[in-house]
This record gives sequence, structure tokens and C-alpha cells, in this order.
Amino acid sequence: MSKTTTLLSAVFVATTGLSALAQTNPDPSGSGSRQLDAVTVTANKVEQKLSQTGKVVTVLSDSILQRYATQSVAELLSRQAGLQIVGANGPLGTNPDIYLRGASAGNTLILLDGLPVYDPSGTANTFDLNLLTVGECDRIEILRGAQSTTYGADAVAGVINIFTRRGSSSKAGRKPVGVTASLNYGSYQTFRGTVGVSGQTEKLSYNVQYTRLSSAGFSAATDRTGQQNFDKDGYQQNALLANLTLQVNAKLSWQIRGIATAYTTDLDAGAFADEKDFVYQNQFKQIATGFTYRHQRGRLVLNYGLSDSRRTYTNDSALVETGASVLYAYQKYGGLAQFAEVYHSLKLGSWGELLTGADYRFSNTDQVYRSISSFGPYEAPPIGADTARIGQLGVYATGLLTPYRGVSVEIGGRYNRNSLYGTVFTYSVNPSYLIADRVKVFVNLSSGFRAPTLYQLFSPYGNKALQPERSHSTEAGLQLFTKSRNAWVRAVYFDRQIQNAIFFESLNVDPYGRYINFDRQHDHGWEFEVQSQVRRLSLTGNLTLLDGAITTQVAGRDTTYNNLFRRPKTQVNLNVGYQVMPALLVSATLRSVGDRIDLFYNDETFGTDNITLRAYTTIDLFAEGKLNQHFRIYGDVRNLFNKSYTDVYGYNTRGRNANVGVRFTW
Repeated sequence: MSKTTTLLSAVFVATTGLSALAQTNPDPSGSGSRQLDAVTVTANKVEQKLSQTGKVVTVLSDSILQRYATQSVAELLSRQAGLQIVGANGPLGTNPDIYLRGASAGNTLILLDGLPVYDPSGTANTFDLNLLTVGECDRIEILRGAQSTTYGADAVAGVINIFTRRGSSSKAGRKPVGVTASLNYGSYQTFRGTVGVSGQTEKLSYNVQYTRLSSAGFSAATDRTGQQNFDKDGYQQNALLANLTLQVNAKLSWQIRGIATAYTTDLDAGAFADEKDFVYQNQFKQIATGFTYRHQRGRLVLNYGLSDSRRTYTNDSALVETGASVLYAYQKYGGLAQFAEVYHSLKLGSWGELLTGADYRFSNTDQVYRSISSFGPYEAPPIGADTARIGQLGVYATGLLTPYRGVSVEIGGRYNRNSLYGTVFTYSVNPSYLIADRVKVFVNLSSGFRAPTLYQLFSPYGNKALQPERSHSTEAGLQLFTKSRNAWVRAVYFDRQIQNAIFFESLNVDPYGRYINFDRQHDHGWEFEVQSQVRRLSLTGNLTLLDGAITTQVAGRDTTYNNLFRRPKTQVNLNVGYQVMPALLVSATLRSVGDRIDLFYNDETFGTDNITLRAYTTIDLFAEGKLNQHFRIYGDVRNLFNKSYTDVYGYNTRGRNANVGVRFTW
């Protein structure tokens, strides 16, 4: 994307936002105002309105998730400020890599109903967003900036908190039994069906639902000639979710949640390389429970979660090549993760609130690899769950001080002890000032850390002497609101320095290479956001400007180079919606992504080539109609002008595609 385009985009977003601020007519239904000043619990585990917190938070409400039910969770997130999710626009089953504010994969913590979720067997401890469909999600909160003081390891760039669907908590809408169902069908023979039963009585609320998702797909790998007959990479997924909340008495409630989700997809052999018999299966199960005790001056919360992750790769190749071609390969990666926490919030009168807590994480992994090639059978040394295990305990405290009207100061610290590498201390200082209830100024000074993964510690490439990556982050921003809260604009500058970055050293390390602490990483940039709801017209837009570099030592000298691997320096998202009539909504979404750098291993030269992925812009259309109080129909067309673009060199992305759906509520 050119500098001229970047400048015009910034001017457009800012001008549109200011014009929206100039109008203070609220949405007649009031829904726009509520959405624009929603309540967040992710900022610091205390309920706060978005206008009152000094953190940078975005809330995707249930109404937004329903509107884009044909999309994946990764697609929805990739349209948010500062987020680039590589793989979101490939065929279903493509691994989604999350890059928040330029940070590498593994530096963004994913929460499911407030509890950390990740795959302990993975190289980066990430959570596969493919495991969740929009049908399981009730609300998503995106919290940017280092959040390790509240949430511990891996919250270096931010936190994404996904809240699953549960029974209604509204007394006015209390029903003992309710049924919801939705059906979607579209391009690539993609089908998604969800059916759920929920309800609420005086003491009990519950939700149980099942989702089926399947697609014939298309080839993940790019056919350079278009004549190699690459096969389609299909996808099948099943997900079952259950939520239950029991109000034991006026002060005490008990929650229990379970989710079991699994998908199977076909894989290709690599960039530009087809494969006919390569199958990948991913399974995730979690059971979680918790108690909440509310009293006059705060609340006490206890939570526990146990999750099991299993990934299996089976390559039963039908193509026998010469040399050391692998005829059969089987890889199995598994891991258990446990999380327990207790925290207490105490109101300090007019002075604010005090949050204190402790949490414990435990994880292990077991891994197996077998293959048969022209050289014969091979089996790698297995990794056992009895030795590849780690635990970490954290204790933290945060004061939310409100000494004067409009002034808020958050000060916190965490002590974290890991069973292998020792202790880490993090801090957070976040003053903000809401002037005349219209102008918010805020600064965030915070530190974070990312723990080495079990793979980086115990695999054949592992190094038990690894230290955690440590970060120091700075944010400064300004947010302007209309009087009626029906519109706002926000500008944020961010800067993050990471020390002890974990790096894979392949040169001069026998026999395979290993992970070491080596590099320093520096990412910084700007985020501009606007939201408005003026009568029938709604607008959301964001512009992200990003730069980053890694500093490493070569021949005893510091060498700095661009680290924005697959991450654009410029990204623009804009959505405009119009309520044509009470029963009909139409909207259009523009997404523009700048040039990126990719790396490609060239078999011909046995070296790595730098590849420039060109900028692209896509436009999506959406329409939703309400037939009656029970039925809604909707449809969309994505990549309207069939733009050809690349997110990962050698792999395909979706061309123009369409979906239609119907939703039933009773």
C-alpha cells in the first residue's frame, strides 16, 4: 500500500469520525448507544464501562456475532484494529496465526470464559481458533497491550476473551425452555448448522447446543500451472457446548461449563505442493467450574478448568517418489492443561477498588513420530508426559484508584514462579482522565512475559536453560465521545520492547539445532478507530500503522532487520451499515492490507528467499431480514470483485464466495 493511500485512509477515517461526532442524535432503539459504551470485564476482572477504563478494549457483542454468523472467529477478529490473523481467508482448517500489534504468534493470550486456553504440545502454545465456530460465542472482548500482571504468561501483546453462549439472565425474558437453530449454506459446498436449547428459572439458567460445519473446500496449495489437478482440501467439524449456572442463594452462584470440539481436514505437502492422502485431526475438550460470592463491598471468585488437546497427522502417501521420499508418516501430539484461580475485588468507597488474586497453571505433553521411507522405518525418541511438564504459580494485586471525579489510576504487580526457570515480576501503571464525560486521555506503562513452551524445552530441539521473553510496553491515547455516547473516535500510540526473544539456532548446533534466547524485538505504531450510530446509519472503522525490527548479533555486531513476517505495515478496515427498515439491514465492509514480507525455502537453491506479498483490498456485502419474531434470513457475498491475493506464499485464499442462512428463535 502506497504512502498516499495510507494518508488518504487516515484522513478518511478521521474525517468520518469527526463528522459522526458532530451529530449527537441517538439511535431511536437505544441499541447503538448501549453497544458503543458496553461493559467490559476483561480489562481488569472488574465490571467497567468502556468509557471509564483506561485500557484499550474492543467488545464484539452478540448482535455483531449473529450478523456475521457465516464467518469464522478468525475472520471476525482479523477485521479489528491491530490484529492480523494469517490463514483466516484460506480454506477451512488453515492454521490461523495471530499477530497482535506486530507481536509474533504465542504473544496473545486466548481466554475462554476468562480461563486461559492453549495447546501445550504446540511450538508456540497457541490456541487453534478453528476449534470454535461463531455459534459457540456470545461475546468477544479484545484487550490490547501487555496484560501479564492480571493474566500471567503469554499476555505480551494483549488478551482475547471469548465468552461462550449461556442461558438468558434477563428476568423480563425468563423462559424455562427456549430453542434456537440456524442453517447456513454457501460456496465450496460449505454447510453450518446449529441447534440449541436454553432456559432460565428462578434458580437455574442453562444452554446446550450442537454445531456441525463441513466444506468441500479448495486446494490449500497453489497450482503454479493450473494444470496439475490439485485436489480439494475438505473439512468436517462437530462441536458440543453446555453451560449451566445455579443461583444457590442471593449471594452465591455456581457455574459449570463443558465443550468438546473436533475437526478433520485435508492437508497439502507444502507451498505449491499437492498431497492426496494427508489428513489432520484436531480435538479439544474442556470442563470448567467456578463459584462467585457477591457481598456488599465486592465479590470473591474461584475457578478451575481442565483441558485436553490432541492433534494427529497421518500421511499415507499414494505418490511414491524416488530417493528418500516418505511413504507413510504418523505424528501425534497431546497435552493436558489445568488452571486454578481465586481472586477478590473489594470496593474502597469513593477511592476505588482493590483486586487481589492467585492462579496456578500446569501443563504436560506427550508426542510421537513414526515414518516409513525408502530408507526403511524410523521412530523419533518420544516425548513423555511424565517428564515434559511444567507448573507456574502467580500472585497479583491491582489497585483501581479514583481519587477525583474523572480521574482513574490503575497500579498493579504480579509475582510469578515457574517450576523450571524461576521467577518473573511484572507491573502495570495506567492513569486515565475522563474530562467532562467527553474526552478521555490515558497512558499505559506495563511489562509482560512469555514462558518457553514445552516443545521449546523438551523436544529434540529443546533447551531447558531457556529464559522467558520479557517485554516493556508503552501506550498513550486519546478518545473523544459524543454526549449521547452514540459515537467515538480513538487514537493510540504503542511501543513494545522484548528482550530474550526465543530464537531457533540452526547453524553450528549439532545435530538438529536448538532454541536459544538471542534477539531483541521492537514493535511500535498507531491505531485509529471510529464507531458511530446515527439514526439508521452505523459506522465502524480502524487504521493500523505498524513498524518493527529485530536486533541480533552477527560476527559480534548488532544487526537490525525487519521482523514483520507476514504482517502489513498498513491495514484498514471499514464497515458501513444501514437499517433500510426495521426488518431489513444492509452493510458493506472494506478491508485493505498493505505489502508484507514472506519467507520461502527454495528446493532448487537450498536457501531461503524473501518474497514480497502485494497489497490487496476486498469488499464484502451483507443483508439481514427479519421475517417475524421467530425467523431471520441473511446472506453475504465476500470478496465481491474476486480479488486474487496471497496471505502465505504458495497457498490459496478465497475468491468471490457467497453464503445464505436462516435463524430460528423460540
